[in-house]
Amino acid sequence: MPLAIAFRIESFDELASTQSELRRRLEAGEAVDGLVVRATRQTQGRGRRGRTWTSAEGGSYQTLAVRDPAPPALGRGGSAVAVAVGMAAAFAGYGVRLQVKWPNDLHYRGRKLGGVLTEYVRGHLLVGVGINVANEPPEGGIALRGWDLEGVHGAVLAGIQAGLDGWLDRPGELPQRFAAVDALARTEVRLAVGDGEVHGRAAGIDADGALRVETAEGPVRVRSGTVLAYGDGAPG
Repeated sequence: MPLAIAFRIESFDELASTQSELRRRLEAGEAVDGLVVRATRQTQGRGRRGRTWTSAEGGSYQTLAVRDPAPPALGRGGSAVAVAVGMAAAFAGYGVRLQVKWPNDLHYRGRKLGGVLTEYVRGHLLVGVGINVANEPPEGGIALRGWDLEGVHGAVLAGIQAGLDGWLDRPGELPQRFAAVDALARTEVRLAVGDGEVHGRAAGIDADGALRVETAEGPVRVRSGTVLAYGDGAPG
Protein backbone atom coordinates (compact mmCIF):
# COMPACT_ATOMS: atom_id res chain seq x y z
CA MET A 1 0.00 0.00 0.00
CA PRO A 2 1.42 3.44 -0.92
CA LEU A 3 2.53 5.75 1.86
CA ALA A 4 -0.13 8.35 2.56
CA ILE A 5 2.20 11.35 2.69
CA ALA A 6 0.35 14.63 3.23
CA PHE A 7 3.03 17.07 2.09
CA ARG A 8 3.27 20.33 4.08
CA ILE A 9 5.82 22.70 2.60
CA GLU A 10 7.74 25.43 4.43
CA SER A 11 10.15 27.54 2.40
CA PHE A 12 13.02 29.68 3.65
CA ASP A 13 15.34 32.14 1.93
CA GLU A 14 18.37 30.70 3.70
CA LEU A 15 19.16 27.86 6.07
CA ALA A 16 22.37 26.26 7.20
CA SER A 17 20.86 22.93 6.07
CA THR A 18 17.32 21.75 5.38
CA GLN A 19 18.30 18.35 6.80
CA SER A 20 19.65 19.82 10.02
CA GLU A 21 16.64 22.12 10.43
CA LEU A 22 14.14 19.30 10.07
CA ARG A 23 16.11 17.03 12.37
CA ARG A 24 16.27 19.79 15.00
CA ARG A 25 12.52 20.22 14.89
CA LEU A 26 11.91 16.47 15.10
CA GLU A 27 14.21 16.11 18.09
CA ALA A 28 12.43 19.05 19.75
CA GLY A 29 9.21 17.07 19.66
CA GLU A 30 7.50 18.80 16.74
CA ALA A 31 5.07 16.77 14.62
CA VAL A 32 6.94 16.61 11.32
CA ASP A 33 5.37 13.73 9.39
CA GLY A 34 4.92 14.98 5.82
CA LEU A 35 6.77 18.23 6.46
CA VAL A 36 8.98 19.47 3.63
CA VAL A 37 11.61 22.09 4.48
CA ARG A 38 12.98 23.99 1.47
CA ALA A 39 15.68 26.62 1.24
CA THR A 40 16.58 29.00 -1.56
CA ARG A 41 20.19 28.57 -0.49
CA GLN A 42 22.09 26.58 2.13
CA THR A 43 25.27 27.70 3.85
CA GLN A 44 26.14 24.31 5.35
CA GLY A 45 24.38 21.77 3.17
CA ARG A 46 24.92 18.21 4.39
CA GLY A 47 26.07 15.12 2.56
CA ARG A 48 27.14 11.63 3.48
CA ARG A 49 29.77 11.13 6.19
CA GLY A 50 29.30 14.67 7.48
CA ARG A 51 30.49 16.43 4.33
CA THR A 52 29.37 20.04 3.92
CA TRP A 53 29.04 22.33 0.95
CA THR A 54 27.52 25.69 0.03
CA SER A 55 24.33 25.39 -2.01
CA ALA A 56 23.90 28.54 -4.11
CA GLU A 57 20.59 30.12 -5.03
CA GLY A 58 18.90 28.56 -8.04
CA GLY A 59 19.04 24.90 -7.05
CA SER A 60 16.38 22.65 -5.53
CA TYR A 61 17.20 21.92 -1.88
CA GLN A 62 14.64 20.22 0.33
CA THR A 63 14.18 17.62 3.05
CA LEU A 64 11.06 15.56 3.77
CA ALA A 65 10.18 13.76 7.01
CA VAL A 66 8.13 10.55 6.83
CA ARG A 67 6.92 8.72 9.93
CA ASP A 68 7.64 5.00 9.76
CA PRO A 69 4.31 3.18 9.32
CA ALA A 70 5.71 -0.11 10.63
CA PRO A 71 9.02 0.37 12.48
CA PRO A 72 11.71 -0.46 11.57
CA ALA A 73 10.56 -0.68 7.93
CA LEU A 74 11.99 2.71 6.91
CA GLY A 75 15.08 2.16 9.05
CA ARG A 76 16.39 -0.74 7.00
CA GLY A 77 19.47 -0.33 4.86
CA GLY A 78 18.96 0.80 1.30
CA SER A 79 16.74 3.85 1.78
CA ALA A 80 18.99 6.26 -0.13
CA VAL A 81 19.33 3.84 -3.05
CA ALA A 82 15.57 3.25 -3.11
CA VAL A 83 14.84 6.98 -3.18
CA ALA A 84 17.43 7.57 -5.90
CA VAL A 85 15.82 4.84 -8.03
CA GLY A 86 12.44 6.50 -7.49
CA MET A 87 13.92 9.82 -8.57
CA ALA A 88 15.12 8.26 -11.80
CA ALA A 89 11.63 6.89 -12.46
CA ALA A 90 9.97 10.24 -11.75
CA PHE A 91 12.30 12.28 -13.95
CA ALA A 92 11.99 9.77 -16.77
CA GLY A 93 8.41 10.97 -17.07
CA TYR A 94 9.81 14.38 -18.04
CA GLY A 95 12.22 12.97 -20.59
CA VAL A 96 15.27 13.15 -18.30
CA ARG A 97 17.22 9.91 -18.14
CA LEU A 98 18.97 9.82 -14.79
CA GLN A 99 21.43 7.22 -13.61
CA VAL A 100 22.23 6.36 -10.02
CA LYS A 101 25.83 6.13 -8.89
CA TRP A 102 25.81 4.03 -5.75
CA PRO A 103 24.99 4.84 -3.09
CA ASN A 104 23.25 8.19 -3.48
CA ASP A 105 24.38 10.28 -6.47
CA LEU A 106 22.10 11.26 -9.34
CA HIS A 107 23.85 11.51 -12.69
CA TYR A 108 22.65 13.06 -15.95
CA ARG A 109 24.55 12.76 -19.21
CA GLY A 110 27.49 11.27 -17.34
CA ARG A 111 27.81 14.07 -14.79
CA LYS A 112 26.52 14.61 -11.28
CA LEU A 113 23.17 16.40 -11.15
CA GLY A 114 22.39 15.96 -7.46
CA GLY A 115 22.25 13.62 -4.55
CA VAL A 116 20.16 11.99 -1.84
CA LEU A 117 20.75 11.91 1.92
CA THR A 118 18.65 9.77 4.27
CA GLU A 119 18.66 9.52 8.06
CA TYR A 120 16.46 7.50 10.40
CA VAL A 121 15.65 9.55 13.50
CA ARG A 122 13.09 8.81 16.20
CA GLY A 123 10.93 6.59 14.04
CA HIS A 124 11.05 8.94 11.05
CA LEU A 125 12.98 8.82 7.80
CA LEU A 126 14.46 12.17 6.78
CA VAL A 127 15.03 12.36 3.03
CA GLY A 128 17.11 15.24 1.71
CA VAL A 129 17.54 15.84 -2.02
CA GLY A 130 19.60 18.48 -3.81
CA ILE A 131 19.33 19.07 -7.56
CA ASN A 132 21.29 21.57 -9.67
CA VAL A 133 18.93 23.77 -11.67
CA ALA A 134 19.82 27.44 -12.22
CA ASN A 135 22.74 27.42 -9.80
CA GLU A 136 26.31 27.00 -10.93
CA PRO A 137 27.07 23.31 -10.35
CA PRO A 138 30.34 22.17 -8.77
CA GLU A 139 33.20 21.36 -11.13
CA GLY A 140 32.30 18.33 -13.22
CA GLY A 141 28.60 18.64 -12.44
CA ILE A 142 25.60 19.47 -14.58
CA ALA A 143 22.36 21.40 -14.08
CA LEU A 144 18.83 21.32 -15.50
CA ARG A 145 19.24 24.65 -17.26
CA GLY A 146 15.97 26.27 -18.33
CA TRP A 147 13.82 24.17 -16.02
CA ASP A 148 11.16 25.71 -13.80
CA LEU A 149 12.37 25.41 -10.21
CA GLU A 150 8.91 24.71 -8.81
CA GLY A 151 8.53 21.93 -11.36
CA VAL A 152 11.80 20.38 -10.17
CA HIS A 153 10.66 20.64 -6.55
CA GLY A 154 7.50 18.73 -7.47
CA ALA A 155 9.34 16.08 -9.46
CA VAL A 156 11.66 15.49 -6.50
CA LEU A 157 8.75 14.87 -4.13
CA ALA A 158 7.15 12.53 -6.67
CA GLY A 159 10.45 10.67 -6.90
CA ILE A 160 10.73 10.31 -3.13
CA GLN A 161 7.18 8.99 -2.93
CA ALA A 162 7.77 6.52 -5.78
CA GLY A 163 11.06 5.31 -4.32
CA LEU A 164 9.70 4.71 -0.83
CA ASP A 165 6.48 3.09 -2.06
CA GLY A 166 8.37 0.62 -4.23
CA TRP A 167 10.87 -0.12 -1.48
CA LEU A 168 8.19 -0.84 1.12
CA ASP A 169 5.77 -2.75 -1.12
CA ARG A 170 8.27 -4.72 -3.23
CA PRO A 171 11.64 -4.67 -1.43
CA GLY A 172 12.90 -7.72 -3.29
CA GLU A 173 12.64 -5.85 -6.60
CA LEU A 174 15.12 -3.10 -5.62
CA PRO A 175 18.15 -4.81 -7.24
CA GLN A 176 16.26 -5.19 -10.54
CA ARG A 177 15.01 -1.60 -10.53
CA PHE A 178 18.47 -0.33 -9.67
CA ALA A 179 20.06 -2.34 -12.48
CA ALA A 180 18.11 -0.34 -15.05
CA VAL A 181 19.75 2.93 -13.92
CA ASP A 182 23.08 1.71 -12.49
CA ALA A 183 25.88 4.12 -13.42
CA LEU A 184 28.53 1.68 -12.18
CA ALA A 185 27.24 -1.42 -13.96
CA ARG A 186 30.09 -3.81 -14.79
CA THR A 187 32.72 -1.09 -14.38
CA GLU A 188 35.95 -1.32 -12.43
CA VAL A 189 35.58 0.51 -9.12
CA ARG A 190 37.79 1.63 -6.26
CA LEU A 191 36.01 2.29 -2.98
CA ALA A 192 37.02 3.63 0.42
CA VAL A 193 35.57 1.25 2.99
CA GLY A 194 36.37 1.93 6.63
CA ASP A 195 40.14 2.35 6.91
CA GLY A 196 40.85 0.45 3.71
CA GLU A 197 39.89 0.15 0.06
CA VAL A 198 38.06 -2.34 -2.11
CA HIS A 199 38.98 -2.83 -5.78
CA GLY A 200 36.98 -4.83 -8.28
CA ARG A 201 34.11 -4.91 -10.73
CA ALA A 202 30.72 -3.54 -9.67
CA ALA A 203 27.99 -6.19 -9.88
CA GLY A 204 24.83 -4.39 -8.82
CA ILE A 205 23.24 -4.32 -5.38
CA ASP A 206 21.42 -6.71 -3.07
CA ALA A 207 17.97 -6.24 -1.56
CA ASP A 208 19.44 -4.17 1.29
CA GLY A 209 21.08 -1.71 -1.10
CA ALA A 210 24.62 -2.99 -0.50
CA LEU A 211 26.98 -2.83 -3.48
CA ARG A 212 28.25 -6.15 -4.76
CA VAL A 213 31.84 -6.12 -5.95
CA GLU A 214 33.72 -8.91 -7.67
CA THR A 215 37.29 -8.70 -6.42
CA ALA A 216 40.35 -10.81 -7.14
CA GLU A 217 39.80 -12.50 -3.77
CA GLY A 218 36.12 -13.19 -4.42
CA PRO A 219 32.78 -11.40 -4.11
CA VAL A 220 32.47 -8.62 -1.54
CA ARG A 221 29.34 -6.92 -0.22
CA VAL A 222 29.83 -3.23 0.62
CA ARG A 223 27.14 -1.78 2.87
CA SER A 224 28.74 1.63 3.32
CA GLY A 225 31.56 3.22 1.39
CA THR A 226 32.67 5.98 -0.95
CA VAL A 227 33.39 5.49 -4.64
CA LEU A 228 36.85 6.95 -5.24
CA ALA A 229 37.12 6.03 -8.92
CA TYR A 230 35.21 3.99 -11.47
CA GLY A 231 35.08 3.22 -15.18
CA ASP A 232 38.08 4.83 -16.81
CA GLY A 233 39.45 5.97 -13.46
CA ALA A 234 37.67 9.30 -13.38
CA PRO A 235 37.04 10.64 -9.87
CA GLY A 236 33.97 9.17 -8.20
